[in-house]
Amino acid sequence: MIFSVSVIKEKSADPNFTVKVSVYGDDFSIVNAQVDVVRLPPKVSIDYPEELQSRLELIDRKKLELEILNKVVEYIMQTADKSEINTTAFFGRKI
Repeated sequence: MIFSVSVIKEKSADPNFTVKVSVYGDDFSIVNAQVDVVRLPPKVSIDYPEELQSRLELIDRKKLELEILNKVVEYIMQTADKSEINTTAFFGRKI
């Protein structure tokens, strides 16, 4: 299974992110599904649309979650200065 994940910058600000996800499996493909991510420590909530949730097995969902979290962290690091990164890493949002 192949995943493609990108953060929709216009709809994303810490701790709420919207990501565009495409999944290509052996017998199906889902292109540009929007997934909502809420990052409030100590937990990250990921809300999948029904089309993704019904198609992904548990192991594939966990792999996709890792890809999504990786893209969210990359986005945070690109858009924040160093002092904001330290605050965000510990508290999940700017104080």
